[in-house]
Amino acid sequence: MTAGLGLRMECICCGSAAVTERPDRTAQGYRRFRCRDCGKQFNERSAGLLNRAQYPSDVIALVVLWRLRYRLTLRDLGEMFLQRGIVFSYEAIRDWEAKLAPILAHELRQRRHSKGGARRCQWHVDETYLKVRGRWCYVYRAIDRNGDLVETC
Repeated sequence: MTAGLGLRMECICCGSAAVTERPDRTAQGYRRFRCRDCGKQFNERSAGLLNRAQYPSDVIALVVLWRLRYRLTLRDLGEMFLQRGIVFSYEAIRDWEAKLAPILAHELRQRRHSKGGARRCQWHVDETYLKVRGRWCYVYRAIDRNGDLVETC
């Protein structure tokens, strides 16, 4: 059996493409693989930043994203996830942030500086206050660089 559905997996040790997927999964549900050339066994998370983490990658990414996006304290995040039944310490959050924040920042910079030399879409928002059916409402418009309406709400 090959590694996944059309997904080409290479050995993390020797780089060989002669990799087979094992029928069992890790305790967290990650697929396991074995290299036919060197015999090394590994999973989807092996050789990654979160290889030895106790929690699923999506939970860790969400914690770090909330920490950076909403400027929550380490202890607040611990309490928020404790209410959802996920227990970890604020030291764990600090470690995850130290590992993932530089990578997230790099990815965001890559997206901000458009790839391939294409010009970025520039737009601005303007707002007005209108009376609609006797009620005052705010209307927001997104307008692109050419003055064309992008969206209203």
